[in-house]
Amino acid sequence: MFTIAVLMSTYNGETYLNEQIESILNQKAADIRLFVRDDGSVDHTVGIIESFMKRHKNITLFKGGNIGVGNSFMNLLYQAGDEFDYYAFADQDDIWFPLKISKAVEKIGRRDRPVLYASNQILADKELNRIGLRYKLAPDTSYTQIMCQNKIAGCTMVWNKALQRILFEPKRRPEKDLLKGRIHDVWVAMVASVTGEIVYDENGYILYRQHGNNVVGVRKANVLMQWIEKMKNPEQRNGRSLLCKEITSKCADLIASEEIISKVREFAYYSDHVTYKINLMKDNTVIHYSGETRLGFKIKVLFNFF
Repeated sequence: MFTIAVLMSTYNGETYLNEQIESILNQKAADIRLFVRDDGSVDHTVGIIESFMKRHKNITLFKGGNIGVGNSFMNLLYQAGDEFDYYAFADQDDIWFPLKISKAVEKIGRRDRPVLYASNQILADKELNRIGLRYKLAPDTSYTQIMCQNKIAGCTMVWNKALQRILFEPKRRPEKDLLKGRIHDVWVAMVASVTGEIVYDENGYILYRQHGNNVVGVRKANVLMQWIEKMKNPEQRNGRSLLCKEITSKCADLIASEEIISKVREFAYYSDHVTYKINLMKDNTVIHYSGETRLGFKIKVLFNFF
């Protein structure tokens, strides 16, 4: 039987937390250790977790101030260490099917290189009535797509020890400011994509609950509010280039492909070099993955909003 550290960050999650923890503890063929970090809840979330801890010895709780979802999850990742066979993120309000983890481990296989597994999600309403799969076709898992608009959900991620040892190593850790705009799942996916591989499963093994209080989820974005936030915060305004700067700073020596290193460096430092900026403005792949109009994308790059 393999060991797995499941990492869950909680915040005011009392409504659905009981069901989710039960579903995690009921995983088949896995030795589960659940690490929970509470991000400053003011409801009964901590009490619910502590009640589970009285009955289950395999739960560890860390209490802290509100540092945001990205930093909270990465803090947990560091706390978990690098001695488990596998690692996984978990949201506080989903339901895991009993074979979720074993299916992921089966897909990862016995690879020695860094491997990240991710899967589809079965969307459900707050009463768990099924809506359907999130993706009809498997999303792109290339580093370019992840940089532009990540489509790999953190709550489906499972990874092996080889990837964890990269993520855990102190000199590889991203700056906390980056994680305010490009959260944990983007960082983990990006590192996996450029240093190892991503295995995507078109099947879904979680009920991904949709409700008004989701911290992260499938929701309609308020475009005006997004632009206001980006104008106020550099980590939002220049999120893609900041992500690439962190990758080149922390992981360049682990990237075997010179082409990838060169492209990521161009994305990182486009605002400092005219040639890089021109190349980016003409990059049809990036424009496509960004989901923006060609004109809108070029204007953003021209004014250093990439």
